[in-house]
Amino acid sequence: LLLDEEKLAKVIMRFPTILQYSIDDNIKPKLDWLEQRLDLDDMAVSKIVRQFPTILGLSIPNKLEPTLAWLQQRLSLTDRELSNLMQKIPALFGYSVDTNIEPTLNFFIEALGDEDRALALLVRSPDLFSKSLEKRLKPRLEEAKNAGLVIDAACLKRIGKYAEKKWLTSLHYQTRQLARQY
Repeated sequence: LLLDEEKLAKVIMRFPTILQYSIDDNIKPKLDWLEQRLDLDDMAVSKIVRQFPTILGLSIPNKLEPTLAWLQQRLSLTDRELSNLMQKIPALFGYSVDTNIEPTLNFFIEALGDEDRALALLVRSPDLFSKSLEKRLKPRLEEAKNAGLVIDAACLKRIGKYAEKKWLTSLHYQTRQLARQY
């Protein structure tokens, strides 16, 4: 895993169950699969495990491969694009397609009214998949619509990425800009 003692300790603290796994039966096959499936070197696999150690507890045939296959097919990704996406946000391995990834994708498609633009936004900013639909995305979209803002990719990126205070400041600023136009 190319981990020094400090990094290994952090992985164990985040995912102590790793200590119960067989190196030969679980850890090594998963690391080898990641290298092969996503065309990664040892350093890239190590980084994924450091960022999302829970990956070592997920089943390849029941969770990892179906998630990758769905993302690749639905987002129309090449192998390289899929690899880049998963390296940007390894937590996607653990997200449920049915209850998280697909509903979030559908939210962005509906908000933009254009599937290609939604796919492009999510591929560029895959961390948007990690934002709560009910607590962040939907309420802020409603605020933006009520304020009369143009709902485009830039607006949706702010909706997803900005912390609460920054979002409110941005919303207020954009509302003032709109008022000046009229």
